[in-house]
Amino acid sequence: MQGLPTACARQPTSTVSLMLIPDDGLLLNKGWRFQPGDVLYGASPQLDDSRWQSIDPAKDLRELPQLQQAGIAWFRLHIHTGPELPPLMIKVFQSVASEMYLDGRLLYRFGTVSAMPGQVRVYNPVAAFNLPLRPSSDHILAIRVASQPGMLYKLKNSGWDESALQFWVFPATAIPAIKPVDLQALYLDAFRLGIAFILFILHLSLFFAHFTQRTNLFAAGMYLLLGITLMARVASGLTHSLSLRMLIYYGIRADVLVPGLVLLTFYSLFRFRRGTLFWLAMGSIFLKLMPLPTDLHWLSIPIDYFLPLELLRLSLVAVRRGLPGAYVVTVCAFTNLGLWTIYYVLLSVRIPIYDHEWLFHAFYLACFLCFPLTLSLLLASEHGWINRQLIVRLQEVETLSARNLAQQLERQELLSRQNEQLEVLVAERTYELHRQASELRELNAVQSRFVANVTHEFRTPLSLILGPVRKLLQESRFDRPTLAMVERNAGYLLRLVNQLLDLFRLDSNQMAPSLRQGDIPDFVAQIVDLFRRSVEQKGITLTYQAAPFPPQSYGFDADKWEKILTNILFNSLKFTHVGGTITFRITPVWGTDGMTDVSLQIADSGIGIAPEKLPYIFDRFYQADTTSTRVYEGTGIGLALVKELTQLMGGTVAVESELGVGTTFRLTLPVYPLSTNVNARRVISSGLPTMIGDPIASLIASSVITPSIDEKPLPRLLLVEDNDELREFLVGELGASYHIMKSEDGQVGWEMTQAELPDIVITDVMMPRMDGYELTRRIKSHPDTDHIAVVMLTAKAAQSSRIEGLQQGADEYLSKPFSIDELTLRLHNLVTRQQKLGDHYRKQFTLPGADSPGEFTAPAYRPGIPLDSPFISPNAGLVFSIDPFLLRIYALLEQHLDDPTISVDWLADQLAISRKTLYRKLQSLIQLGPADLIRQYRLRQAAELMKAGYTVAETADRVGFNTLSHFSAVFREFYQQTPTGFIASLARRS
Repeated sequence: MQGLPTACARQPTSTVSLMLIPDDGLLLNKGWRFQPGDVLYGASPQLDDSRWQSIDPAKDLRELPQLQQAGIAWFRLHIHTGPELPPLMIKVFQSVASEMYLDGRLLYRFGTVSAMPGQVRVYNPVAAFNLPLRPSSDHILAIRVASQPGMLYKLKNSGWDESALQFWVFPATAIPAIKPVDLQALYLDAFRLGIAFILFILHLSLFFAHFTQRTNLFAAGMYLLLGITLMARVASGLTHSLSLRMLIYYGIRADVLVPGLVLLTFYSLFRFRRGTLFWLAMGSIFLKLMPLPTDLHWLSIPIDYFLPLELLRLSLVAVRRGLPGAYVVTVCAFTNLGLWTIYYVLLSVRIPIYDHEWLFHAFYLACFLCFPLTLSLLLASEHGWINRQLIVRLQEVETLSARNLAQQLERQELLSRQNEQLEVLVAERTYELHRQASELRELNAVQSRFVANVTHEFRTPLSLILGPVRKLLQESRFDRPTLAMVERNAGYLLRLVNQLLDLFRLDSNQMAPSLRQGDIPDFVAQIVDLFRRSVEQKGITLTYQAAPFPPQSYGFDADKWEKILTNILFNSLKFTHVGGTITFRITPVWGTDGMTDVSLQIADSGIGIAPEKLPYIFDRFYQADTTSTRVYEGTGIGLALVKELTQLMGGTVAVESELGVGTTFRLTLPVYPLSTNVNARRVISSGLPTMIGDPIASLIASSVITPSIDEKPLPRLLLVEDNDELREFLVGELGASYHIMKSEDGQVGWEMTQAELPDIVITDVMMPRMDGYELTRRIKSHPDTDHIAVVMLTAKAAQSSRIEGLQQGADEYLSKPFSIDELTLRLHNLVTRQQKLGDHYRKQFTLPGADSPGEFTAPAYRPGIPLDSPFISPNAGLVFSIDPFLLRIYALLEQHLDDPTISVDWLADQLAISRKTLYRKLQSLIQLGPADLIRQYRLRQAAELMKAGYTVAETADRVGFNTLSHFSAVFREFYQQTPTGFIASLARRS
């Protein structure tokens, strides 16, 4: 040391005297004058700065809003040197750009100083520079500073503060001046940094080797954080940029988290539960991150000791429990605590650091290496123990593997002997099976020839039956229903014969492709149209949807297509209940050269197929229901023929089904462009292949599950009675003549009436939840159920009760005890009356006339006439009251007669009732389905229009037919003569 610090400021002149400078430097923080703005000749010794503001730049720079506003300012210091002043060095710490002038002469420039804020660049020098002060003289040190816009000089509540401007002077011979960057400390920090990163890589590798050892992961995190802190310390003395210095500051501050990771590592090493003391230690670590005032820095010293003490406590607990490595950790904890105590004692006795630098570095390095080396030794020994255990386990596995290999070789030898025996046995069995298969093939060939011969013999008598029957059907003097039944069943038998022949030809490879060319959507539409009459009679909605197809014609096997599609549509029609739907979609399948296949999808809402039976439905002669009481008859040939024909053409067929929901068939059938070398005959656009015609149409009609002429369905009767014995008695007495449904109270009876729409309801009067009077009133007042006959059967025999029941609309009222014969007779009379009324309506409207259609006038609705007014029959002169429900239907049909899109769904929507209710109600009133009613109403009006002089084409358009061919076919089917023949007969009569 050159001497004690004797610098002082004379207040009157604001001059700082420099006599002797201590070796650890003197901070120039007194006597400074400050003036914001760029003062002209601010460095000149002649400038009068007596009015400038006094300031301590080391701590007051942050409080100068003038500098922040102006961006540039001047600092001046008047210095008086003593006679024994040694040569001096000056060290500058700053967060601004500055220019240093001595007695008006520029000495140094740190950064870029400019009056233009955008050109200012701050710079912090890290070296000491010569300060040429002469002994026993006066000098003026002037500093021109500028701040860079947008720089963060201070962050609130973060501890970051770089807003000061400090000037330190040292004797030129002092260590801080000679070594402004402590190379020894730098080398030591670099050494510690290398150790930290080596240990980080070591423990991270150990963690990846054993993921279950999370202690290595915590140790790797500790060494990584320690390495980041040491790297920030090394960079701190080499960085001039203010922004980088902020990052370095936070990197250095991260060292307070290292003890926490040390604690977490040892907790994980000894598998201790993290209790209150652990979380208190972690909280104290984060407390150290908070910036504290200078006078409260002593609070961090207990925290520094708390963590080693907690580690010491952990090691003692581990020793008491006898955990591996506990003694090593205990010795380490005591050593670390002692080293830190000695380090703080040395700091407290104020031993000059620069004179005993090696001593502080030695203690710091010992403290640094104490825990890492201990932890690494423990984890390495644990890793070695794990490896030794793994080696032992591997040896055990090898021993077991050798034993298992010997056993496996023994088993293989045994299996080899058994395989040789089995091969001999299999060879014998194979020879036997081949012999039996050969016999079966021969027997099958004989059976196939027999079936083929028999079926061929069937075709001749069937042809002799169908020919005369069809000829007799053209004459009106025979019993048409009986002849139609004969034709239908003979056609069905012919279809079975043809299917058996097709199977025989498939087995004998005699069914060659027969390609034809034509419009595929039109061909398929004609097949679908053959089923429309049958689905309408059954009350099913059949929808045909065709996607856009290319305009050119394609070649396809029309005969096989017809067999496939009719079989699938037969099935859908057979197994779909009344009110269901069948949807047919056809779309092209495109390839690289155009359309290559056609996709067909037939979906119905029928009864569905059980999942366990679905894989077998394409097997020959397989039936899903094989019981003797099955509802749907069949042979099991149709779907088998569908699959085999599809595969023969190179197509695919798949089926999806769910019980109670429906079934969907998906087919892909190939087509061939006419440009290819295909020998295809043309399909005539106005018709189908020869196979499709009236016989098939009659067969389709026969597939609808409806009662035969002699087997009419039983009337549906709902019995609403709360007495169990009486209810079961009536079921036993009436069950043979009626289809009976039962209910125990009036509320359930009303719900069943709405859902099932029975023909007759028998109800008691006194019942729970709803009595018979209210049930009768609801039935007779609701438009969906007002046609249902109601018989009240009750113990209330008083005249007033009888009158009240009849007032509610009851058709019959019987008091208990009653005669079962009387009840049976009254029910029979009600059913007969309903049937006669339905026959009356149907004969007056729907049935063809005896001579010609021109002899009848359809009961069209006439505006202005009340719906319940009597209707006068033009033929018989009868006067009767038409049901208002029928008159509403006639009015709707008359209003929309020329609309071809009206359907059963449309009519149900217009009447605000369900499709099922419409079907049941019309069956009850006129024994016709809605589709038949719509079609026959159109045909009656068509006859009237042609009688009035309209042409066939005009008539078809006015009564809502899209095509003339369709109109002609339907008209001929209904009237047994074509529209042209009908007009000709009118002309002959006139």
